[in-house]
Amino acid sequence: MRLFLIFLLSFSIASCSDSQNRKVAKFYNKTFKEPHNSKFTVFEVDSVSDIKKGVAEKSPYFIKQRLELLIGKSYKQRCAKINISYPPGYVMFRLFKEEKEFEIWASEKRSDTLKLLAILPVCAVDDKAGTKLRQGDGKTPEGFYTCKIMYGSANGFMWIKLNTEEINDYGKVGYGSSFKMCIDYPLQIDRNRTRKILGKANPGGAICLHGNCVTAGCISFENKNFLPVFLSARYHNSKTYGYPKIHIFPFRFSEKNKAKMSEKVNSEMTPKQLTEFWTELEKPYNLFEKNHKALKITFANNRYHFRQY
Repeated sequence: MRLFLIFLLSFSIASCSDSQNRKVAKFYNKTFKEPHNSKFTVFEVDSVSDIKKGVAEKSPYFIKQRLELLIGKSYKQRCAKINISYPPGYVMFRLFKEEKEFEIWASEKRSDTLKLLAILPVCAVDDKAGTKLRQGDGKTPEGFYTCKIMYGSANGFMWIKLNTEEINDYGKVGYGSSFKMCIDYPLQIDRNRTRKILGKANPGGAICLHGNCVTAGCISFENKNFLPVFLSARYHNSKTYGYPKIHIFPFRFSEKNKAKMSEKVNSEMTPKQLTEFWTELEKPYNLFEKNHKALKITFANNRYHFRQY
């Protein structure tokens, strides 16, 4: 069943490209049940007046202001709880695929120690360890990327009506607001990995973070949980620090997990290749876990290089 769904998703939306199969997208919405886990952060959605007819709902300015009306109070309370300024000037994201957990880390500026602002459940993602290698494989990349904010789409799953009572309704093109964040996959290190393992295969692309709980490699949330993710990216000072960073990991690292997952994962990489790749990802993971300082991560000679800012 999983392979059949991946095939349909890959054919119909090609890793979140501009073609849509609404029936497949609705499948996720009907079956997803948010886990009851006390670790997850809840941003309360305030009850505000419905959007008046004629308002420019597609504009970036309106979307940011509307999100602040809907969840700004809860967001501000969360900042106060962890003792950081509101709004935060520096934001970083981490995704753990196996656990389907998404973290928002924030601080006033990049040189500060980052604090965990939120842990949110991801409702639609390739949650099986193993990075993306080719277009249409339905996989979510693993590695270190930046997130670029984008607006507008020909896909219903990129649209959200920002009325309190309609937040979690499935989207419809042109109805409401369309906003997302797309990562800069594939980087050259990703292209090199695909070339080494698969030859001339296309590594794919158009991997985005968005709402409406649908994916073929993208990272998708229930709409109420996507609002604080996107608002965090808007608060991030991109003029000073560049686009927000996202670290995507197969799972929370341990030697036991690496050994176990490298043998059971359905990947075109060998267990040895997977273990070597994950060991590269684990190095900056361990450094961040140690001191929660922002990292500058680059790559050369098919290896990641990193240091604290």
